[in-house]
Amino acid sequence: MIRSLAVRAALTGVLSLCGAAAQSADTGAASLTRWTLNGFGTLGAAYHDEADTRFRRSVDQRGGARAGHLELRNDSLLGVQVNGVLGAHWSVMAQAVTRQDVDRTWTPQLTWAFVKHVPNDWSEYRLGRMAVDIYLEGDSRHVGYAYTMVRPYADVYGRLTFDSFDGADATFLRDLGPGQLRFKLFGGRTRGDVYLNDAIYSLDLGRTFGATLDWVGPALSVKLSWGSVVTTRDRQNDPLRAGLLAFAPSLPNPAQALARAAEITNSNRISYLGLGVGWERGPLSLQVVGTDMSMTVYPGFEGWGLGATAAYRFGPWKPFLTYSRSIIDPVARALEVPAAHPFAPYWHLASDYTRHDQHTAGIGVRYDVAPNAALKLQLDRVDAKRSSSLLDDAGRRTDARAFTLFSASLDFVF
Repeated sequence: MIRSLAVRAALTGVLSLCGAAAQSADTGAASLTRWTLNGFGTLGAAYHDEADTRFRRSVDQRGGARAGHLELRNDSLLGVQVNGVLGAHWSVMAQAVTRQDVDRTWTPQLTWAFVKHVPNDWSEYRLGRMAVDIYLEGDSRHVGYAYTMVRPYADVYGRLTFDSFDGADATFLRDLGPGQLRFKLFGGRTRGDVYLNDAIYSLDLGRTFGATLDWVGPALSVKLSWGSVVTTRDRQNDPLRAGLLAFAPSLPNPAQALARAAEITNSNRISYLGLGVGWERGPLSLQVVGTDMSMTVYPGFEGWGLGATAAYRFGPWKPFLTYSRSIIDPVARALEVPAAHPFAPYWHLASDYTRHDQHTAGIGVRYDVAPNAALKLQLDRVDAKRSSSLLDDAGRRTDARAFTLFSASLDFVF
């Protein structure tokens, strides 16, 4: 209830700010002032029969689709957006979304709230709450109507959930050939949560910064994105450091254990590099996205992701094929720990914390039932050697799983 009131208060504050700005504008600018209210939503359902497995579309969800249950909460959400034009060069936008979050609640979240200034036709500047610009088909993973599939690649984007920040960005545009080139710089305070191994990990003190370069032409679009999230005073691995120091005398190589303990710091950096290419001509559309990601949370993790979709539209129907894969492995840290040693489970837990190797192949169809609504049906084969996206019934990462997932959604905008 408190968080819901906070969202309402934030929206009210934005509207009050806009009203004050509009009243202080001169007569010519005031004549341009106007407001629009828009929204979007998804009513989704997912089903599978793999025992002791919960499928999540992203790692900031605590629930997930359980075996033998028709899950309506995994993909469903509702969003409302207020846009205000305050004059020839100023505008504001606020957006709130309600969906199942890391606490298994549906508390509305203020996902966007910014002021934008466009001083000329080649630059624009925003200040407030925004999302990191990494998606090829839109600026948010929440607007399902913008995507061909039921959900953005869960193997790729489902792991990039620290995509909201409070800060500023600057965008510069230039015509290049038959299309437009856009360069964006951004930075601010990170917002986001991850649920893994029956625990919530929040980036309360994180900082986000990065850049995006994209080119959009009549048939071809290319997006290159880079971002980094840095946290300090991160206490997540303090118990591991304490354990290494405490158990070092009883391990085969005490000096080795002390060296590992010295490597653990209270900072963490998550870095992301992505490249997306989309092509559309007539009824045929193709897209490929690739990502490279690393985490310095001890012992350090490195990985990559790949997603591809091919679709063909005829009338309101758009059948498609899709494939995605992601792999994340720990950085090798030499430490001799006998299997029977009491410290062994803790060391292996740290090494396997977010270890991941999963791929998904799918087939589906999108049917545009109206100009602002689309019905989607999708059948996926999920195959994981190990997964930190899937959860077992205890809420922990899984070992090998292979199952068929059926998904349906009704996406709409208004």
